Amino acid sequence: MKHDQVSAPLTSREKEVVNALLQGMSNKQIALALGISERTIEFHLKNIYNKLQVSSRVEAILKLGKTTGANSGNPVESTVEMDGMNVDNGNQPARMRAAYSWRNTVSLIKKEVAMTIHISFEDLENYLRSKPILFGLLMLFTTSLTIYYVLFELGLYFWISYLLLGLLLGAGSIRVGRIMKNGQQVFPLRLIAIAVLIPLLAAGFDQLYVNTILRFTDPISIAITNISARAEWLTAPNGRLYRSTHLSTTSNDLWFLSIAYMLIVFFISNTIGNRYDKNNPATA
Repeated sequence: MKHDQVSAPLTSREKEVVNALLQGMSNKQIALALGISERTIEFHLKNIYNKLQVSSRVEAILKLGKTTGANSGNPVESTVEMDGMNVDNGNQPARMRAAYSWRNTVSLIKKEVAMTIHISFEDLENYLRSKPILFGLLMLFTTSLTIYYVLFELGLYFWISYLLLGLLLGAGSIRVGRIMKNGQQVFPLRLIAIAVLIPLLAAGFDQLYVNTILRFTDPISIAITNISARAEWLTAPNGRLYRSTHLSTTSNDLWFLSIAYMLIVFFISNTIGNRYDKNNPATA
């Protein structure tokens, strides 16, 4: 089958659904043939319609019929395999047939669970794409919680770690501002995961320094915006080295400043991007 009129290539499972569709099978029949649920078939059909740029089952069949050329009048051979099941199993022992049945049931449950999770994540991403303000607030909220954990629970003890945290937050805010401004296709859950990871990168660098290089250097300490932190390696009476850290906070000012910093950089990036694109027709 040719797919030159398809906007995106079909997956192997979608090709199986297409073959069954061209044979005039209903959703229920396709589901039984492929060993999956009707809901999963509906999910695949939705993706197939989008790739074919059609809006109905009839349009899809007509378009697929055209792409098959002279063979459009002949049924398309099914490529469905029933996961190694032997159709003629009447002579098999009851225990073996029960084992096959149990194996296929477990396989079907696994497929359904995986597909349900996939569909749920895709529905959530589509919802967040349609609600950019909610998506932005959710990303800001999750990032803020991670920053709070890094600053006041885990602690940063090296001054370069604070600088790295600021650079990462600024770069991330600029990038998000550009993406939102340009209307690029986004993957909300992936961006939220990256937003959570950014503060943890600074914390990871700090922990790496404290647990490696600091062993051979003098103690380090820092006092910044109501946060004081000190880290050093001491020698126990038995001669064993151990790490000693002290973290003291008197207010959340640095946390609020971090949130304000991200918002300011985001809006500046978005505003400058708007002005730049207006003054450059080539980027409009």
